[in-house]
Amino acid sequence: MKKTIIIFLLLFTACSVKTKGEQFSYQNSPVKFRNNQKYGLFNPVTKEVIIEPKYTYIENYSKGFCLGVIGEEGGYCDVLDTSGNILYSYKTEPLSCTYCYNGFFYFVNDSNENYYHGLYNYKGEQVFKSNFIYSMNNECIVTRKKSDYIFLFFDSSGIKQKKILLPDTYPYEPASNVVPKYEAMYEPFSNGFARFYIINNDKKLFGMIKENRTVVISPKYKSLGKEFVEGVVIAENENSLYGLLNKEGNWTIQPKYEKINNYSGKVLSAKSGNWKIIDLEENILKSFPANLEILSDFFNDIAIFSITIDDSIKYGLIDSSGDFVLNAVCKQINHNPDNGYWQVLIDNKWMLFKADEGILNPEEYLDFSKVK
Repeated sequence: MKKTIIIFLLLFTACSVKTKGEQFSYQNSPVKFRNNQKYGLFNPVTKEVIIEPKYTYIENYSKGFCLGVIGEEGGYCDVLDTSGNILYSYKTEPLSCTYCYNGFFYFVNDSNENYYHGLYNYKGEQVFKSNFIYSMNNECIVTRKKSDYIFLFFDSSGIKQKKILLPDTYPYEPASNVVPKYEAMYEPFSNGFARFYIINNDKKLFGMIKENRTVVISPKYKSLGKEFVEGVVIAENENSLYGLLNKEGNWTIQPKYEKINNYSGKVLSAKSGNWKIIDLEENILKSFPANLEILSDFFNDIAIFSITIDDSIKYGLIDSSGDFVLNAVCKQINHNPDNGYWQVLIDNKWMLFKADEGILNPEEYLDFSKVK
């Protein structure tokens, strides 16, 4: 007990110093670009390259800091500020995740058979230690003690008083009076709700739980969206059909679609024979030919689509009105644009695309004269 209290007191106490990086606005945060298979960073205002392409991947900025990762996942990590300075470097277990939230950085230590998980701050100070961190987001950390999952809520100033414990088993009565207990796995809470799943006969069944430990959606769905958007979440039923559930677990759109992607809050893309863009009353706003597939959620009102012609697949971008933002000219498009810049592979060369600027060649668009 005493050890636990000490750990909580240590958590994030070294992270209250306000730095120059924290004053950098999200809109002006450095942006990723690619050269062959490596990532670098540039300043979107001046277009100056601040980090040459040398990282396997770069995590998005969090409170003025980001991670440059060398290795498939995990491996060697550099903590970078918004000027591209390396503030601290550390090594983590290969193939581990590289979470970066609220200016804190996840690592796995396995040196000298002393295995544990933890967080560093931007100074390289270890501010949290646990036997295992299952996952985290910008609201909470999921860890475990004995037979309970522990959700530690935090922000950039440190750990909060609120903490939630949930058992690692779930009593579930699907169709009989027998109440078995299934293994349960939880994800971090987001806006008051957390997705979880139970394992039943080697199958995952997903549900949703509130912070007051009330199960609002029973774990009986083959898949479920990570969080509610405008009060509803995408769900897949036992027949592999998709619809939308509200926070009471009731269908607002019946499960009759072959696939639904997450949506902008006003419209969504749904497949029934062919792909369509519909509103929440299921009015069809746009219908597409059978060879067009909408592949992603909407990110700032833009989603990735593909067109197949004679077994050749090309990718492009489409908005929530169904209009093409970028024609299908790409061999590959990375998900999750960075400050409005998409990473697009055209003619075997990684380019940038921005809706108001078009396709951009990094070698011509960016200023490499001051690269470090």
